[in-house]
Amino acid sequence: EEEDERGDTGGHNDGDSEGSVFEAAFEDVRCAVEARMGNLERSIDIEGGGHQEGSEGQGKNVLVQREMVDQIEGMIEQLEQGLVERGTEARLLALAALSRNHLLLIGPPGTAKSELSRRLSSAFEVKSIEPDPFDAFPTDSYHPPDTSYFERLLTRFSTPEELFGPLSLKALEKDRFERNVEGYLPTAKVAFLDEVFKANSAILNTLLGLLNERVFDQGPTRINVPLSTVVGASNELPESEELAALYDRFLLRRSVEPVSDESVLALLAATTVVPPGASASSGSSGPLDLEAVIEEVTAVASSMPLSTDVAALLGEVRSFLKEDVEPPIVVSDRRLVQAAKLLKC
Repeated sequence: EEEDERGDTGGHNDGDSEGSVFEAAFEDVRCAVEARMGNLERSIDIEGGGHQEGSEGQGKNVLVQREMVDQIEGMIEQLEQGLVERGTEARLLALAALSRNHLLLIGPPGTAKSELSRRLSSAFEVKSIEPDPFDAFPTDSYHPPDTSYFERLLTRFSTPEELFGPLSLKALEKDRFERNVEGYLPTAKVAFLDEVFKANSAILNTLLGLLNERVFDQGPTRINVPLSTVVGASNELPESEELAALYDRFLLRRSVEPVSDESVLALLAATTVVPPGASASSGSSGPLDLEAVIEEVTAVASSMPLSTDVAALLGEVRSFLKEDVEPPIVVSDRRLVQAAKLLKC
């Protein structure tokens, strides 16, 4: 029995050592990226604080960026107010929205996955939209509505009509196969799809185009959709190979665990409820304009070069995941490019 116990312990230590190597590699990457970002912040401070000729415009831009950062920090506080041990999830949610990427939250029921997503619609100027199945959808006069939030729980029996809208009877009278998409996913800017991997093949192909290319096939016409961010939630990882493409569309992924035993008292004592549009920070001016914030972040990120050191680190991480992790984790070219862009946001 003692030998068995020692054997069990030895195997456990091997697993721990592999995990520690994996964590150490990512810790090195994180430290290198933080050091790079620290250098960039110091260079911005120098540009903004100088009084040399021609630096006045740069200083104003820096002030605008700092004001935007303060607003985003206030928004993150709003996302996690009243929640316990959900600071990382709140920041990932904000990062996904600002970078126009998608976030996948994986964890057991009752871990505030859906609550976080709903709060995003309050942190930004995003309104919930009510589907109107009686409105026709004329393709030639399509104008996306203002920022909107869409939410749906998927099951194995979910139909395309639940996500993309019912067929337009008026269009069918004219021999056109079109949907009344107003109030459904194709007209939303922020969406929450619970149990996203329950999507069947009838939904999957259209969903892939919406997530990646931001396009929707409306009859013979392919239209651009205003979709910015989709938050997917699931109790488990996908097992079917046909869901691999959908899984790959979520650049940001987070395993959400129940609150630890040490924070149970804080969880039970957390009774603060954040009303829609409210702010957790007294210095915040309320919800942010999603389009304006994304435009500002995109402008700053696009002008920021990716250093060769960070690019090399990304390549090393990709090789590490493919060669040294068991089972291997393959990072697609699309995810690698998206990750590089994400680091600039």
